[in-house]
Amino acid sequence: MNNCQATKEYFNNIAKKWDSICQHDPYKISAILTLAGIKKASRILDIATGTGILIPHLLKQEPAEIVAIDLSEQMIIQAQKNYKSQLVHFENANFYAFDQKGFDFAIVYSAYPHFENKEALMLQLSACLKPGGRFMIAHSESKETINGRHSGEHVKMVSTTLNDVMTESEEFRACFSVDIMVDTEALYIISGRKV
Repeated sequence: MNNCQATKEYFNNIAKKWDSICQHDPYKISAILTLAGIKKASRILDIATGTGILIPHLLKQEPAEIVAIDLSEQMIIQAQKNYKSQLVHFENANFYAFDQKGFDFAIVYSAYPHFENKEALMLQLSACLKPGGRFMIAHSESKETINGRHSGEHVKMVSTTLNDVMTESEEFRACFSVDIMVDTEALYIISGRKV
């Protein structure tokens, strides 16, 4: 089953109120991006940017460019209202069909369970990144909290269950050297470099 259309509709319907119902700890985001080790002047791909929550934190990394994409056009509209920078380019796009290449860093923050086809996600991440480029999947909460949040009737239709990092990371080892795995009460992270 391809849940892209259902996911798009779900987030289009809640985009205008998203920032009032979904909060993120800036200290945890800072810790996540510190682990990423993003170099100055990197090309960054923010996948499933939503309303752009990562944008101000990514701008602190002094990137050459940030491309922020989301399946939901309403989320992109909100993100464009929230953040204006010449370094940021917002695009309404389905990541599975995204065709830009040459990124140094690609992140899926607080959205990984909404990608049903993990193999396709892994192959797309690899296609978008330069050799040696880093991917990161990150949540500023535990997998138990995330799975609990995604257990509601409507959101369950557009989410997959989050497994432990060892299990989830197996999918990515075909194209990446996975070197960061965090699975605690505070954070959930899988990250690695393209081989």
